[in-house]
Amino acid sequence: MMPTPVPTGTSPPAVTPLQPPAVQPTLTPQGTPGGVVGTQVSSGPGDKLFPAISGNNIVWYDDRSISVQLYDIPSGNTSTLSSSTSTPIGLSYELAIAGNNVVWTGVDPQAESDIVFLYDIASGRLQPVTNGSGAPGYPGVSQDFVVWIDGDELGDLYFYEIASGNVTQITDDPYEQVLADAGGDTIAWADNETEGGDLDIAVASRNSSQVRLLGNAGNDSYPDVSSDGNRIAWINADENRTAVFLYDVSTENATRVTGESAQPDAVAVDGDHVVYSDWRNGNLDIYLYDIGTGTETPVTQDPYAQSLPDISDGVVVWMGNNTGQWEIYAWEVPEGSGL
Repeated sequence: MMPTPVPTGTSPPAVTPLQPPAVQPTLTPQGTPGGVVGTQVSSGPGDKLFPAISGNNIVWYDDRSISVQLYDIPSGNTSTLSSSTSTPIGLSYELAIAGNNVVWTGVDPQAESDIVFLYDIASGRLQPVTNGSGAPGYPGVSQDFVVWIDGDELGDLYFYEIASGNVTQITDDPYEQVLADAGGDTIAWADNETEGGDLDIAVASRNSSQVRLLGNAGNDSYPDVSSDGNRIAWINADENRTAVFLYDVSTENATRVTGESAQPDAVAVDGDHVVYSDWRNGNLDIYLYDIGTGTETPVTQDPYAQSLPDISDGVVVWMGNNTGQWEIYAWEVPEGSGL
């Protein structure tokens, strides 16, 4: 059973989704890089942006070729997934991967608007999920389904079952839904249904009609669902403070991950780890949080900027401007390190 639409009511003021701070590459870095440095997996001219990882596959957006790139970790080979009729839009949170399924928001010159595309790495099949009407965006994907937001002003959540090709509209109300993600059987998105009109995290399951709202004072946004659907991490922004929160789907417990000094702007969760980029040292660095031990460890601490991390099976990826342009980096959490 799919979740029923979120109850309707009086529409609160429209809420503009939070956006990560714009970070320009440091062309003349000073000092010697410190901390743990990942392996650069991208190369060539132009910026490589918005990485996502699942298992042995890393994808990112290449702004020189305006394409979706796929990097196979075991072979070290890079290939292009998109085509001239599925050109990705160059914005964050418009590219996702789960297993062999890659989704992105792109453009077909023959269509009236953007399209959500689905690529199967195993078969090489590329297909549109949406029909070229509306204003789709913020796609998320699991092994079995795709979710996205569609709407010019107040978006609604849609669900596409990969096996059957069936599309279901999940929400139909005067509230705003943004930034959908999926993992396992869990779906999460940011929703301003609450009386105060701020964004909260909505959590649903493809097997349940219930929708649970999570949140604190201020805006709760940028949800990331673990690959098994058991955990959700997000960013809370209250006035000038931001913090990472974590929700355990099985226990229904929500906890705060970062302390008062943290200034996170992007987050991801998988397995027993949460990763986030953080401004606390004056530029963006990557941090790793071990859920079991409650320990936070800096992954990068240097004069460069590293942002928009993702994690899968203990491998962390991010975009960093260590070379004067944005490249994609990968780092494996050491075994037996306690991290």
